[in-house]
Amino acid sequence: MLLFKEKSFKMKKIILLLSFLCFTLFANEKYLILADGNSWVAHTPKNFIENHDKISKLPFSGFVVVGDTFTNKCMKKGSILKYENVWNELKGLKKLYKQKHNFLQINIEFAADFWNDNAWKTVSDNFAIVAKAAKELDFEGIVFDDEPYSVSAQKMTNFKFPTRDEINKKPKKYTSWEKQGSQQAWVDKNAYRNLNYTFLQHTQKVQSRFKNIMSAMVKKYPALTVLVYLGPSLSHPNSNKDYPIVINLGLARENELHGAIFTGLKQGLGTLSSLHDMGESYKYRKNKHFGYAYQWRKHNIAKDKYNDSLNPNFQWVVPKNERKTWSEEIQIGFMVFNKGQKSTYEEYDTINTSGINDIKSTLQKALKYSDKYVIYYCHDQEWLLPQKNPPTKQWIKMMEDVHDKH
Repeated sequence: MLLFKEKSFKMKKIILLLSFLCFTLFANEKYLILADGNSWVAHTPKNFIENHDKISKLPFSGFVVVGDTFTNKCMKKGSILKYENVWNELKGLKKLYKQKHNFLQINIEFAADFWNDNAWKTVSDNFAIVAKAAKELDFEGIVFDDEPYSVSAQKMTNFKFPTRDEINKKPKKYTSWEKQGSQQAWVDKNAYRNLNYTFLQHTQKVQSRFKNIMSAMVKKYPALTVLVYLGPSLSHPNSNKDYPIVINLGLARENELHGAIFTGLKQGLGTLSSLHDMGESYKYRKNKHFGYAYQWRKHNIAKDKYNDSLNPNFQWVVPKNERKTWSEEIQIGFMVFNKGQKSTYEEYDTINTSGINDIKSTLQKALKYSDKYVIYYCHDQEWLLPQKNPPTKQWIKMMEDVHDKH
């Protein structure tokens, strides 16, 4: 019996040592994911199946896959997904690719009033179906594109405050928090509000809906990875407080509910699942740009000094009970775009810094600062469906150099 205990103890030590070695070996592993922005068709299962021989040779760790049966239908009002339909569209991808870090994409839409329990139960079920398909495919997980492309989707991200003109005309009609939150009419043009509830109640309800969504997905796929494109920084009034380089896409007042969505996903995490804030911004070029963005999104956004000064009655803040675990539970990624963009900040302007060497350097910095994932997003450069503008040999070689070193 004593001999058995000694052997058992030695075995535990060996297992612990092997676990530590594996963690050390893979802790800094980084992955470059392709999101080809040229067409819907390029990212469909049909294209990935038909052009497998070419696509499988591309220098990426994985790809983003869209589907007619789920990407735009998962959150569509009244939409009820059936697993058989989703699986029939995707099943040809099972064990097809050597690249293992692949994701199924779900786009944000306004499914229903936030207090409609039945409708939001259906949304959670829909997300769970897509998560189940991702697990069956041995995909890494889900990409959630929380950019509201449609007018309907904009209701998901912006709360309808009264306009300043409305306040001026009938000041006695509105509460103090409504007056403090009022803006110009164009800010709230496509916003949503259930008149029976306050702004704070909306953020709390949205948070609970997305906690349920994550919980439903994790139940089907315990080791699920979720990448969120925009993330919570757009909602936070202090994102650019110390250094104006984190966010350059709209105002916090136009994106109040992104933070609640993201926080809800965080609350629904399981012990094996992970949540990644990809902070979709394409205007970083220098180490300090990536460094500060990482510091803000990983740590500062959840610090008391950046939240306690805000008023949760008309501003989104990181809930107090989420702040201590934020940096432990949230992973940070980056997205790199091959097209230059103008900016109101001179240091943000990338019009003249988007050549092949600029993008190579940017990808290298993004991979250096990310916790795990970097997404390369491209226009007018068709990697997946190279009909008109395939990447040149120089771009392919550049991407191979970047990918092979990570």
